[in-house]
Order: sequence, then C-alpha cells, then structure tokens
Amino acid sequence: MGPLETIIWNILGYAAMPTIFIVGFAVTAAVCCFLLEVTGNGDNQ
Repeated sequence: MGPLETIIWNILGYAAMPTIFIVGFAVTAAVCCFLLEVTGNGDNQ
C-alpha cells in the first residue's frame, strides 16, 4: 500500500467506532420515540 492509502485506511478505522456509536444512538432514540407515539405514552398532558 502507498502512504496515501495507509492514511485513508487509518482515518476510516479511527472514524468507524464513533460513527457506529452515534448512528446506533440516533436509531435507538428514533425507534423509542416512534414506539412512545404509537403506544400513546408520548403525550405530555
């Protein structure tokens, strides 16, 4: 591998874990909000 390719793979490797955590958190929050709305527990009365 050339030096540029090595740099690109290093950046991808270091960016993967935070991206997985952030996307997982966002998807979990969206699913929970959707379920609360569907079950009627999302109403603030």
